[in-house]
Amino acid sequence: MANDEQLADGTGTSLYVHVPFCVVKCGYCDFNSYVVEEGAAHDRFLDALAAETARRWHGQRPVSVFFGGGTPSLLSPPRLQRLFEIIGSHVDLADCGEVSMEANPESFTVEKAHIARAGGVNRISIGTQTFHAHHLRFLDRAHDAEGAEAAFAAARAAGFDNVSIDLMFGIPGETLAEWQSDLERALQLGTDHLSCYNLTFEPGTRLQRDRMQGKTGPNDQEIDRAMFEWTRQRLGEAGFDAYEVSNFAAGGGPCRHNDHYWLQGNYVGVGPGACSHHDGIRVTNIKPLDAWADAALAGLTCTSTAETLRPMQRAAEALWLGIRRTNGVDVAAIEKRLGLELRAAFEPLIVRQQREQMVAYDCSMLRLVGEGLLLADQVGGDYLGVAVND
Repeated sequence: MANDEQLADGTGTSLYVHVPFCVVKCGYCDFNSYVVEEGAAHDRFLDALAAETARRWHGQRPVSVFFGGGTPSLLSPPRLQRLFEIIGSHVDLADCGEVSMEANPESFTVEKAHIARAGGVNRISIGTQTFHAHHLRFLDRAHDAEGAEAAFAAARAAGFDNVSIDLMFGIPGETLAEWQSDLERALQLGTDHLSCYNLTFEPGTRLQRDRMQGKTGPNDQEIDRAMFEWTRQRLGEAGFDAYEVSNFAAGGGPCRHNDHYWLQGNYVGVGPGACSHHDGIRVTNIKPLDAWADAALAGLTCTSTAETLRPMQRAAEALWLGIRRTNGVDVAAIEKRLGLELRAAFEPLIVRQQREQMVAYDCSMLRLVGEGLLLADQVGGDYLGVAVND
């Protein structure tokens, strides 16, 4: 099992497996996903994934493995089993501390839950977003509330004792009472982990196009604020640990894979559009499904872009990512890891953020407080701005 020390300092390497298929492209989604349900396309994807993984993963023991997408659960039972066989031929999934799989309610069945469990998955994340039918329609989700509950029950029936539910608040027109009922319904299911994200209008999405055309727009900021603050209060009362701005752990503990990202750890991504990071070198795979598969099957590199981060960029990103964690980020540890003196560059900004009661800075630990929790993206973005101007 991956140990706590490994998780606490971001050492080791994680593996991300991108399964790009969805039954529908949701209006808010800017992930690299495609509405392709043909079995032949799925088979070709798996062939290409096998080829790329054989070249990219070299037998090390991963901190964590994450099957994401897209919708991994959309694969048919035999293809889902093959997915785990492909990765399992390179990684001992049964010996990995955390193996997560994303599942959407419309395609996750008891049979697939058993296949995932037998394949080495020990953590399921169910993309629910909301239990309200009109909000599900607005988001282009393909399931209903009953389907979300059935997916949760399927995971439990297969023996999963670490099941997470993804929820979204700040949906245009959503009331505080509706969000409260969503959260209560998730708690009633007995979930082990909750991800509660504020809806954002991402470039290139249907939702952003509708916003530009005046068809929709974000909720009033005060409503979103009330939702955020109530979430932290209610989940605290329910025994959940707010270990990151949007993530809350109960019996299942924190998501190790995501925590590894926030600690700026190394990771290998396989699949179309997947990203990888190794000691400041970041690469992104070819995004179009067919072009990625063509390259993988021909034995060519699947890389589309590569970037070597400047030392100050690495430092700024470490602050930007790490400050989202409730424990904050250790500036001295970043200095030691990167061999940089950071305080002269960042302390003027940190002092201003302290004065504005956005952050606390104790010794070398920097963490969000008060208004900073609500404006985490802005606070982190300020660090990136320092690197740009360096």
